[in-house]
Amino acid sequence: MAHPRLAGPAEGSAVNEDELAGGHMMSELQLWDDNPTTVDLLGFTSIVDTVAAALQSRSLDPVTIGINAPWGGGKSTVLGLLKDELNRQSGYRVIRLDPWEFDDQFDVRGAVIGEVLQDLLTNYPDEGLDDRVKDLLDRISWSRVASSMARGRLVAQTEELVQALTPRSKENARSLAGFRSEFAKLLQDLAPLQRLVVLVDDLDRCLPDAVMATLEAIKLFLSVEKVAFVLAADQEMVRESIAVSLDATGRGEQFAQRYLEKIVQLPLSLPRISADEAAAFITLLLSEQRCPQQEQYTQLIGHAQQRRAQGLSPVLADMQSLPWEPDAETVGLASRLATGLSAHRSGSPRSIKRFLNAWALRTRIAERHGIDIEASVIAKLMLLEDSHSKDFETLAGLQDAQRSELLQRWQAWGRGEEPDKPDEVSEASKEWAASDPDLINAPIGPYLSLAASLVSLTAAASLTQQQLSWASDLASASDPHRNEAQTQIVAAPVADQQAVAQALIQRARRETETDHLVQSLVYIATHTAELRALIAQGLWEVRKYLLPGAVVDIDTSDVDELRALLPQLAEATDIEPAVQQAAQMALGR
Repeated sequence: MAHPRLAGPAEGSAVNEDELAGGHMMSELQLWDDNPTTVDLLGFTSIVDTVAAALQSRSLDPVTIGINAPWGGGKSTVLGLLKDELNRQSGYRVIRLDPWEFDDQFDVRGAVIGEVLQDLLTNYPDEGLDDRVKDLLDRISWSRVASSMARGRLVAQTEELVQALTPRSKENARSLAGFRSEFAKLLQDLAPLQRLVVLVDDLDRCLPDAVMATLEAIKLFLSVEKVAFVLAADQEMVRESIAVSLDATGRGEQFAQRYLEKIVQLPLSLPRISADEAAAFITLLLSEQRCPQQEQYTQLIGHAQQRRAQGLSPVLADMQSLPWEPDAETVGLASRLATGLSAHRSGSPRSIKRFLNAWALRTRIAERHGIDIEASVIAKLMLLEDSHSKDFETLAGLQDAQRSELLQRWQAWGRGEEPDKPDEVSEASKEWAASDPDLINAPIGPYLSLAASLVSLTAAASLTQQQLSWASDLASASDPHRNEAQTQIVAAPVADQQAVAQALIQRARRETETDHLVQSLVYIATHTAELRALIAQGLWEVRKYLLPGAVVDIDTSDVDELRALLPQLAEATDIEPAVQQAAQMALGR
């Protein structure tokens, strides 16, 4: 049975002339955006229902609920689904905040409180809130003045500004101390409102000061009835931000956990996506464009949701009664992709989408170069490249005859037909070798040459085994492996360090999580002055692939060549917005 290419044009769709090349029709390019979805493709409904039920509980008033998941784990999607659910309930006012997007990063606490007050004023125009909201906003404004003076941002010693630092009673209109009681009275008098729910997203993208300011704003509301917060964040990253903010007291690590537990009364963690759920997710993504009618696609999603609710697995089975179902090739391809993706990718919807986008682009590029190769073969080779880069580089560096011979031994070992592992490959690649499709007779040579040119693998293939080992460990998520490799590489000759640094820069172009390898590059630059300019230039070249953590590493380094990147990153428009914002904040803008 032939494996499918990415996707053919939908029935009745037009074909552009520029989609014709070499006398045959190019496959239709299917890509997926990185935005939270408004449709539940991953079975998050159970989480949404649980949070909604908790918010309806009279015994949890007020309450703060934490939704924990790694970056890209579906938190924003859950908040979107939760907002839709709560908006259907009478008496609920839902406000969604993204603190990392605030223009005023100096006073995030004031911005959070101001957003809530302005929303109430706008959505309850007939409740006579104008004067009361103005009074509360005045308290926040004077708190901001006092904070500015304390930090040296306002230096003019006018009598009015000096008064801002004078302690005041709770009853004073310029005192933040009375904010909570006044806000509580406002909500109690607001009869149409049963529950004010504030959804806080992307807290784990914020720098430590912004994280603490947001949590401090929540503390002001924490004992006010009718108020609920739902925080969607990687709790480990939030905990680290708290620790950083409290380091000046010497109690950061000791109190960070306790502080977060005091804020969040009800923590929930999004489940990691199992292989079956990942296969269903990929099938649904692939089916979106292949399904001829939107209504039929909606019925397919509903079928999956119904089977989840009944506890049936796999969720995409028994589809015969549906008006349309994905073909066996699509389901099989999705299953192979889900099995082949590494554990950290299978647990992240965003990473799965990024892999599928990279796969779609690779397939299109291969077609443009006249390379006749099945999409499933490209997917398998990309899984090898992504999860076992050293093995991929070994395969790419061989001649056709040598490659075929290695694949025979590799596959036989992976499938248990031979007991001995080929010396050239890693133990971790066994499952990959056993998976379909069979590559022994597949014409993969032209594709590997293309892939090598795209990611500069030809240079990496020339590395020694020791250099390859260093490069792999320096990019590892394992702290012990990475730390040991860092110690070894800076003790090696500069020529070895340069080769490894260049390999890490090249690798950044094909990694989803680049923080670990950037940390290693910064470490090398810190210890080897000869490579600072090269590493700085390399980091600039891969700026599109950087994450906010890279800015922190660059900013906290003592390397002038690296810190000189901060103004460039702050002005760059072709990078992740969170990275640009992190650079701007590092510069105090």
